[in-house]
Amino acid sequence: ELRHRASPWQRNLGYPLAMLGLLALTGISVLIVCFHVLELLLDDAAMPRGIQDASLGQASFSIFGSFGAALQVVLIFYLMVSSVVGFYSSPLFTGLLPERQDTPLTKV
Repeated sequence: ELRHRASPWQRNLGYPLAMLGLLALTGISVLIVCFHVLELLLDDAAMPRGIQDASLGQASFSIFGSFGAALQVVLIFYLMVSSVVGFYSSPLFTGLLPERQDTPLTKV
């Protein structure tokens, strides 16, 4: 019903342009990341030299200390597992599960 109420301009021009815009932004982001990774791999000036005092691991950078660091580790593992299992099988997002022949592009 909502799809039929949308104007023809919105259905035929607006939604495809929005999807192409999102696709273009994603592609540009991936290209920027690839460029920076290659720059770090190939350019000697991009990497710092002669670091005397490497304090990595000596102090916690989390505001909440060890609890915050443990919470971050648990959150990272949860996101890894949920991305493998699937976004829509997560209890929070089962309501967003697409329905066949009845899912508008805005919901996707």
